[in-house]
Amino acid sequence: MKTIVFCAFSLWLLWAPVDLHAQRKWKAEYYQELNDDNFRDFKLFKKTIDLNKIDYPLLNAAIFFVTNEARLEQGLTLLEYQPNLEIMAYNHSVSMAKDDFFDHENSKDRKRKTPTQRAKLAGIKNPHIGENIHAAGGRQFGTYIELADYVVQSWIDSPPHRVTMYSPDAVQLGCGIYFYDGKWQNYKDVYKQGNGFWIATQNFQLFTKVESGPSKDKGPKE
Repeated sequence: MKTIVFCAFSLWLLWAPVDLHAQRKWKAEYYQELNDDNFRDFKLFKKTIDLNKIDYPLLNAAIFFVTNEARLEQGLTLLEYQPNLEIMAYNHSVSMAKDDFFDHENSKDRKRKTPTQRAKLAGIKNPHIGENIHAAGGRQFGTYIELADYVVQSWIDSPPHRVTMYSPDAVQLGCGIYFYDGKWQNYKDVYKQGNGFWIATQNFQLFTKVESGPSKDKGPKE
């Protein structure tokens, strides 16, 4: 079985309890209700991935919490979830998948070429962006948390990505992943295995919190 993994990097409240066993679908308010102590007990993160009905907000959230867990283990501050960064990250992952490229620069769409341009399309008025990207093909993942652990560990194992993820200047984070069931980057053998490709992006806001406005891009949906 062939497996591919790519990674690339770039540097450009009040808590309320949640019933961890009764939820059926990810909701944005869970970003405030879950924390490093309880997110691994959250029932939805243990749900089996159905490739015909992927809950992208749930998967993005799993990557977010695993990233914060990794930062906490290094004695770093936890990052705040920022929805415009998630929109930005998700749309870049979709673009890389559908336009068949893997890079921080989108040469296929001049309006989305740089992280700064993509941030502004997502409604970020003051972008100071750090970015990690990842791609894996030829692998099967059982649960949402299993996939999130794999993606984040791949960034941890790569020194330049680790620098971006562990930046002390990062204050906010949004994650976006996309599953592409097609030929990608000419990996025909991987495509024939039928497991598809997972394309992921992390976007960090550095130095100061996002000043957000209307987004021209749409966010992920289930």
